[in-house]
Amino acid sequence: MRTELVTSLRHQKAGSRMKNKKTLEDRDKKIVSQVERWDLFARLFPTVFLLISIFLIVTGFISFDTAFFVGLGLFAVTAVTWWFWAIYTIKHLVYTLNTASKGLQEVKDEFIEINKSIQDIRNDQS
Repeated sequence: MRTELVTSLRHQKAGSRMKNKKTLEDRDKKIVSQVERWDLFARLFPTVFLLISIFLIVTGFISFDTAFFVGLGLFAVTAVTWWFWAIYTIKHLVYTLNTASKGLQEVKDEFIEINKSIQDIRNDQS
C-alpha cells in the first residue's frame, strides 16, 4: 500500500515537473532570442545612425547639434529599454535558480524517503 502511494506521488510530481520544464525551456528560448536581437541592434543601429547623420550633416539638411541631440535621445531610450529588459532577465534567472534548488530539495527528500522504505523492508525481512 505504501509503495503504491509513493509510486503514485512520484508520477504526479514527474508530470508537474515536465510541464514546468517545458515552460522554462520556452522562456529560456525567448531570452536567447532577445539576446540575439539586442546583439544585432547593438551592432547595426549605431553604424546606420552614424552613416545617416554624416550624410545629412554633409548635405546641410541638419546641423551637427541636431544630430547630436537626436543621438543623445535615442541613446537614452535604448538605455532605459535595455535596463528594464535586464531586470526582467535577472528576475527570470533568479526564478530558474530557485526552481532548480527546490527540485534538488525534492530529490533529496525522495532519496531520504526511499532510504527509509528500504530500511523498513530490511527490518521486516529480519
